[in-house]
Amino acid sequence: MSHNHTSDPQLNTSEGAQSTNNAEEIEEIEGSSGQAGLSSGSQTLGEFYKEMIRSIRDNLTALKDLYKRTLTVEIEDESSRMSRQIDLLISETSRISSQISHKLAVMEQSNKSLEGQDQARKRLTQKHATLAKSFMDEMTKYRRMQMENAGKYRNKIAEEYRKVNPDATQEEIDQLIDNDINKIQSSEQSNQSRTILAEIKDRQRDVRRIEKSINELNKMFSEVQALVIEKDDTVHTTKFIEVTDISPSEQIEFELPKKRKR
Repeated sequence: MSHNHTSDPQLNTSEGAQSTNNAEEIEEIEGSSGQAGLSSGSQTLGEFYKEMIRSIRDNLTALKDLYKRTLTVEIEDESSRMSRQIDLLISETSRISSQISHKLAVMEQSNKSLEGQDQARKRLTQKHATLAKSFMDEMTKYRRMQMENAGKYRNKIAEEYRKVNPDATQEEIDQLIDNDINKIQSSEQSNQSRTILAEIKDRQRDVRRIEKSINELNKMFSEVQALVIEKDDTVHTTKFIEVTDISPSEQIEFELPKKRKR
């Protein structure tokens, strides 16, 4: 799937410097790796990463727009259509991130095989860490967006459900979202009520889909973090890089190789 979306100006302003640095670092890596299995056809490792990261950014821009629209749309068919689009974008982003994770794993194993080639191993391990950091920066933005929108969708469900069940407690609404949506009971069976309940079902499916993607992201964070931590006699991983702008309980640390002083 290809998306030609214009990036959010506000997002670009706040994250422009970091994105520029990552782009420059990946540019330096492009064409520099001769490791088997890391490139597709004539595509270099750097080109692969730039293309995949660009696709992820396009998907995040599209998702951000769809999330905003689904919270205000009042036409049932349009709401269902946008939910399907969200599903496709989440699936595609998951596929792309899995490809990148696989490439990182292959590169890490290739680096380990460079016995007796300390300088090459040190250089490639540094490049591996740079690519992993760039990738995880994008995934951190994605996870933050997913968590924010899961909360917004839950609030939207509560708001809509109270239109048909004004006395519903927050506990009842939480159970509604987390359990069988077909158990919803309305105090009235008007057309408006049925429309509202249909929208609630769409939003509940969206919440479950988003929260599933968050769980997958959490697993991926742990896997990529394990790949980046490289400790041996030639590489000293003592410089920590933290994923910022998320709560302390969600922070992930990455270690970049520290060059030996000569």
